[in-house]
Amino acid sequence: MKHLFILSIFLFAAVIVANAQLFQVPDLVKQTFEKQFPDAKDAKWSGGIDNHSVQFSLGDKKLKANFTPKADWVSTEEKVVIDSLPLTVQDNFKKSKYKDWTVKDAIIISKPRAEANEYRIIVQKSMLNKKLLVFDAKGRLQEELLAL
Repeated sequence: MKHLFILSIFLFAAVIVANAQLFQVPDLVKQTFEKQFPDAKDAKWSGGIDNHSVQFSLGDKKLKANFTPKADWVSTEEKVVIDSLPLTVQDNFKKSKYKDWTVKDAIIISKPRAEANEYRIIVQKSMLNKKLLVFDAKGRLQEELLAL
């Protein structure tokens, strides 16, 4: 029984070490981030198999940037007030069936090609009825997803 306990602790430690190494953020990704956002503060990294994310401050903004393992920039996310979204997005939201729902969050997602940018609005009608609305760069509603 004692040997089984020791073996269990050893295996648990091995799994933790393996996961830490598996999701380690490559130096090249960190260097790319530092070049793209030289004034960033309080960077907090999280890694995965297919992407690496960093939450950080840039002036008074709180942002999240996403990179591939090869250090290609994928996107940057910024929470904003709904009035900061492009007018076409605001207008189309006001024309949607969700116009009377409470706006919980608005997010700008910037991508390498501006025409691929996204704008997300999280709306809520009740405690159980919440949606994530995804608008494209032209302001068209592309997706209506359930939100938690």
